[in-house]
Amino acid sequence: MRHTVRPSGMRGYFALAAMMVAMAVVMIAAPISLQSASAQSTSIQTRVQFLHAGPNVGKVEIKLNGDTKVDEFSYGDTSDWIDVDPGSVELQIEEDRHGINYNIFYAVYPVPAGNDYHIIISDQLVLASVVDRSPTADGSARVRVTQASIDVPAVNVLATGTDVNFASQLNYPRSSDYVSVPAGTYDLAVNIADSGQQLLAVPGVTFESNMVYDLVVMGDPTDTDQPVSLTTLTDTTAAGTGAATPIASPAATPTS
Repeated sequence: MRHTVRPSGMRGYFALAAMMVAMAVVMIAAPISLQSASAQSTSIQTRVQFLHAGPNVGKVEIKLNGDTKVDEFSYGDTSDWIDVDPGSVELQIEEDRHGINYNIFYAVYPVPAGNDYHIIISDQLVLASVVDRSPTADGSARVRVTQASIDVPAVNVLATGTDVNFASQLNYPRSSDYVSVPAGTYDLAVNIADSGQQLLAVPGVTFESNMVYDLVVMGDPTDTDQPVSLTTLTDTTAAGTGAATPIASPAATPTS
């Protein structure tokens, strides 16, 4: 689900009224819940993981229900998994500018128990999604792609040398459907959908059995300090809990 975040830098600022509208939409639409949170047991583990994918947002502090959970959170950072109590969860993101925190995002999410959530901070939107941790067939890996870069046009993401296509014509801020693939090592390519030009080559990416992978396209193709990259968020399936260890995200190599 997507909601507006007011970024810093050249893109300007969103008005406070826009944030208030986003809050109202969140509370009415129940964006990451398909069932009532009040009926869920608080004894079931419920977790959230954050990725900072907004080159122009700046350093932020993240609060859940008023408690600071992540501080000094900069572009490219991924948080640890954070336990949350199911129910109505307030998410607040503050930008640190010259030692003073400015509120750039606020929303209330109804969170049912038992799910894992990925929340991606991009330049214009906050993208929240539930991780599909259901068991995979034959212990395969489950992969999804999110296009989180407002500066990148629609992309195709594929495993070179195979017929595996993870995403086609994927525009910001969309996510692909999950694709299940046999466990193994793949060479990935991120191509501009319209021209076929290769934007990124990411060799030697290992997908392990009974694991879930969210591949996030992020960065600015015109910025040498924060170029386009592919960041990997990992989780286990219910069948793989305790059996597999998430691997480090591979470095993405830009190609001309």
